Amino acid sequence: MELDHKAREAIEDIITRREGINSMQAQIKEDIKAVAEYLAIKPAQVGKIISLVERERAKGDAIEMERGIIEAAEVLTPMTQQAPEPEIV
Repeated sequence: MELDHKAREAIEDIITRREGINSMQAQIKEDIKAVAEYLAIKPAQVGKIISLVERERAKGDAIEMERGIIEAAEVLTPMTQQAPEPEIV
C-alpha cells in the first residue's frame, strides 16, 4: 500500500493528537491524585465524585439514583454495631 502526501499528513496528525490526549490523561491522573491527597481520600473516590457530577450534568437524577442505591444497601446490610443493652443495676 502506498500512502500519498495527504494520507501521510492525516496519519501524522492522528498520531500527534493521540500523543496530546495521552499527555492530558496523564496530567488529569496527577490532578486527581493531588485533589485526593488534599482531601485525604483515595484517588478512586475523587474519580467517583467526578463521574457522578458528570452524569448529573449530562442527564440529571444521577445523584438521587445513587442515594437510592445507597439507602437500599444500608437496609440490606446487617448492623455491625448494635447499641449496648442498658445495664440493670
